[in-house]
Amino acid sequence: MNIMLILCVKQQLDSLVDEMNDWKDEGAKVFLSGITSKTSYGFLFLEWGKPIPIRFRQKLRDDPDVIDYLVFGTPLPTISA
Repeated sequence: MNIMLILCVKQQLDSLVDEMNDWKDEGAKVFLSGITSKTSYGFLFLEWGKPIPIRFRQKLRDDPDVIDYLVFGTPLPTISA
């Protein structure tokens, strides 16, 4: 199992949570979301019950509303640029 933290633009948090719920068949489950105290970024914690699809990480990398993401758990294969 992997846990993923996604930081995003605050104004896009609700739509990003909705979009992440569309990935539940792929193994994703949003278990916490909110706004950070210091910088007011949106954040989501996702739990993955299956391996994280490379196309999902590519989507995060290419999304201008996603500031950054981090994965805790099993090491992931590298995405080529």
